[in-house]
Amino acid sequence: MEEIKFFDCNCSFGRRSVVDPGSFYKAEDLKKRMEHYGIAKALVYHSLAREYSPMEGNKILMEEIQDFPGFYPMWVVMPHHTGEFYNPEELKEQLKKYNVRAVRMFPSVYDQYYSTENWNCGKLFSMLESCRIPLFLGFNQVGLHDIVRILTDYPNLPVILTELVYSIDRNLYGLLGSFGNLKIELSGYKVHNGVEEICAGFGAERIVFGSMMPVFSGGSAVSVINYACISQKEKQMIAHENIEKLLEGVVFT
Repeated sequence: MEEIKFFDCNCSFGRRSVVDPGSFYKAEDLKKRMEHYGIAKALVYHSLAREYSPMEGNKILMEEIQDFPGFYPMWVVMPHHTGEFYNPEELKEQLKKYNVRAVRMFPSVYDQYYSTENWNCGKLFSMLESCRIPLFLGFNQVGLHDIVRILTDYPNLPVILTELVYSIDRNLYGLLGSFGNLKIELSGYKVHNGVEEICAGFGAERIVFGSMMPVFSGGSAVSVINYACISQKEKQMIAHENIEKLLEGVVFT
């Protein structure tokens, strides 16, 4: 049986304001955990980009991952209107310069607190869509109305929904059936036979593997794939092929 290759699309490192017991914060510790769980590559962002400043956190990220060839940068982005962050065209040039092929946002009132309505983020979303840059967005960051609006207004923008909850299916199935640009990240999706049902109903291409280390355990995320009652091909798609395809599809026009 072919070994499953894991590409984690939801990892971070760096000091945080609230540290969970048993957690870690150093890049080298993340690398050790990945090796222990058999995860070869990871999309990573820096905690300071979420809790302090995207500009500063993204800069530190690029400096600290240089010694870790298996780490791929994921920048935290936000609206530019206050001058705290690049405008969309400047951002595109920076993403191209540093070969950053995925971004995430933290617009919640508990994080960076801004609206994702088009009057605030429309130009940013349009730029990401034009380049096909995957946007990772937590279900705990925005409401269903916002998710539907973004998916509707930007149909060519790949959106990966993270931080799912066990009761999500009654809305998730409708979303997956209505929006082909939506995928889900696995770490928060703790639904009995959920992976099997989504693969059967919508296809394995709608799921990407993530652990949410260091907050969650990488071992549980790997186990969900290893023990899922799906084909070996579907396991490979979820574990690494789907995210690799998304990253390869980025076009800096």
